[in-house]
Amino acid sequence: MDAAPVTDLAQVRFARYLRPDDTLDIAAIQRIAHELQVPMAYLFTDTDVLAQMVLAFGLLPEDRQRATLAQLQRELFPKARGPG
Repeated sequence: MDAAPVTDLAQVRFARYLRPDDTLDIAAIQRIAHELQVPMAYLFTDTDVLAQMVLAFGLLPEDRQRATLAQLQRELFPKARGPG
């Protein structure tokens, strides 16, 4: 899944909600995410790669999310091994 089309759409949608002197509260951010059909976390990512990860992960059913997360955690944080 490519985040670029959603990013372009997000810019258009944000423009609808924002004026130069506006600030967004959490409810407005939730509405924007809902309208864009993306997780709220997508709107706060720092990179395109992370945005794509959030979108892809969000499409998985919850059981697959849990399994994927567990696999990543095993790879990134392996259990400490005792003396050889």
